[in-house]
Amino acid sequence: MTDEPTQVQHPARAAVRSTAATLVGLGPLVPLLVANLGQTRAAIVLAAALAGNAVITRVLALPEVEAWLQRALPVLAATTAAIPGRHRRDEQ
Repeated sequence: MTDEPTQVQHPARAAVRSTAATLVGLGPLVPLLVANLGQTRAAIVLAAALAGNAVITRVLALPEVEAWLQRALPVLAATTAAIPGRHRRDEQ
């Protein structure tokens, strides 16, 4: 067993999961986009949003980026050190 978060262990899976969640979130906007932009432009906007999400998720899953996030921006890291008093298990 490794100490790496699952996003780092399986970066493609993390990207697919995140992209699927983005698609679900953008789903209600599709009719609005089509009505205002037309089918072709709406498809381009959606494809760009989904591709951008996948790329960003994949970059965030790099071990080097995860290590940097843990040091510099722990709130964005996949795993962080436990902070006493900040977790429900600490209160039990």
